[in-house]
Amino acid sequence: MGKNQRHKKDLKADKAKVKLKQTKTKFLPKGLNVTKTEFKIKPIVLPEQLKQKGPDEILSRRKLNIKDLLSRIKHYNENMRYSACEELSDMIKIHTQEIIEQHLAQISLAVSGLMQDKERKVRKAAVKAIKTILEHISEEFLNPFFNYFSTNLRCSMTNIDWNIQEDSLQFLDCFINHQSKLIVKNSEKLLPDFLSLISKMRNDSEIGRTLTLNLGSKMTSVSWKIKVLSRLHDILNIILHVNKQENENRQEKVIESSIGYKGGLFKSNFNQVLDNCNFDIFGISKIADNGVHGINRHIKTLIPLLYETWLEVVPEQKGHKSTSESYILSEEMAALLTCITKTLHLLYCYVKTVHNEEINLNTVFMSTEGQKFLNHLLGNVPYGHSGLGGKKWKALGITQWNNDPKCVHENLLICFLYLTLHVNCTQRNFKKQASLIDNYLTKVLLQKYFLKEDNCECLLELFTESLVHNPRKWFQSGVDLQATLEHSITLYDGNKIANEQQRLKCFHILSSFINNERFNRNPSYQRWLRNLPNEFNKKRIAEPMIGAMLRLSQRNCREFQGALLEKLPSVLENLNSIQVTFTSNSVLNNEDVALRTLAAIFYYLPYTKDQNVVLKQFLDNSQSKFKTSLKQVLDLRSDFG
Repeated sequence: MGKNQRHKKDLKADKAKVKLKQTKTKFLPKGLNVTKTEFKIKPIVLPEQLKQKGPDEILSRRKLNIKDLLSRIKHYNENMRYSACEELSDMIKIHTQEIIEQHLAQISLAVSGLMQDKERKVRKAAVKAIKTILEHISEEFLNPFFNYFSTNLRCSMTNIDWNIQEDSLQFLDCFINHQSKLIVKNSEKLLPDFLSLISKMRNDSEIGRTLTLNLGSKMTSVSWKIKVLSRLHDILNIILHVNKQENENRQEKVIESSIGYKGGLFKSNFNQVLDNCNFDIFGISKIADNGVHGINRHIKTLIPLLYETWLEVVPEQKGHKSTSESYILSEEMAALLTCITKTLHLLYCYVKTVHNEEINLNTVFMSTEGQKFLNHLLGNVPYGHSGLGGKKWKALGITQWNNDPKCVHENLLICFLYLTLHVNCTQRNFKKQASLIDNYLTKVLLQKYFLKEDNCECLLELFTESLVHNPRKWFQSGVDLQATLEHSITLYDGNKIANEQQRLKCFHILSSFINNERFNRNPSYQRWLRNLPNEFNKKRIAEPMIGAMLRLSQRNCREFQGALLEKLPSVLENLNSIQVTFTSNSVLNNEDVALRTLAAIFYYLPYTKDQNVVLKQFLDNSQSKFKTSLKQVLDLRSDFG
């Protein structure tokens, strides 16, 4: 085909295309063809922080008020949230009262929400802010808004982000370090989520738990469990402390009536009564169907959980180690042992205060797993560890660590718990285990370095349980109480107790055996009674000790009275200048009453003629206060004149 034909074909194709009509341009008539100068604008809105602030308004260092800071806390930028949280902390320190009256609810809601912030920097600022709130604002004002903190704390403990879970312990530490009673009130809700940090429910229909692994964490599984269990110990410690305070403050209040009284009757502390009420008046919480309230519902799960935790680091062995050899632990294992033994002891103290059929020493500690746990712990006593890791554990945020290479306190706690629980909850004889424990106690008492304050307290608790509360049952269980008595005398006579309160406690334990024929014939005990008058030759004497010696004199304790009469001249000379000290156990902090009690000791003594002469010479020559009290007492005797 030639070029001409192709050209014609293209023209024909162009003509076949659809033609669109073009509209003709319409021009405006004359007179209307002018430029419009009108235009529309939007109003200019000034940001809140640029507006003029009132003269009495609370402002931060950057001239921002509370409302501005609360809005910045919700900002998408992490630096904005961080700076707002820090400025809010500074304002709480300076303007505490104004913030309590106007903004406490909004601040509690905003700051508690930062517990779950995805940025670690912001969470650290939130920890500082919460510490500031707890330091400057009392629990009375925080109580209505604690639900904000509790809810966000529980959510952070169960967050899918592992870093947020780890930092949740720092938020919990804020309330633990301030011994907050709010933790006790919310323990029933808090404890399940707290335990979920290291465990999970075995079954949805059961309370039992099993351990979990922390695969996403940079720290070891044992270190993480130590961090969690150390907080569990602190929570139990606060619960015991609060319960003890409530028991001490719970006194029966008597309303005195008067016939001629006129005026309105009202109860000023009605809000306190409602706060301590056990009934669900406002429907905030539900009372458990089984009658077990609060933390009691989860007590039974703790012993199996602690046992499973300990088995991970110290598995059961078929062979038996020598009793003279220490079971050497690593630093992590020693820290875990400290957490477990102290937690077990607190659980023991707590269960003793609970009067409940379902929660008692037998149901909590002496289950199948509980007995296996105690036997496993005792089977490796004495424990020890190879290094001192206190600084390391403190840097990791662990509140309980072991800095004693001999683990004396932990070993004593295991011995105490094993003996006490088996004596009180079982009927069998365990003479072999008791003999092993007695050998270890002898070893401890021979070394003064071992007898630190905590260790002495544990020993005194053991002596009280075995020698004072129920010695017959302990004797039937195979415990050598004569050896235990000699241990207590060794502890007192060896001047190994540095704490004065503990020394008085040991004195009261020993002085209570004067009418016990099983103990008062012991040669070591009789020697101890003969040495008691030496207390009168010291510069100071405690008021509770005077009362105990008066009871010995009233019961005609021959050893005590005979030794006192032998040392009568030196004792009377020193009593001229002796100083009476008062302790928290003193009934009346009155020196005159204490001196009269001291003088009453001499009323019951069987004096000879020569000793009467010594007394008269003392009364004629002395000018002390004690001389007046002694003369009044001796004038009541017919043989003294």
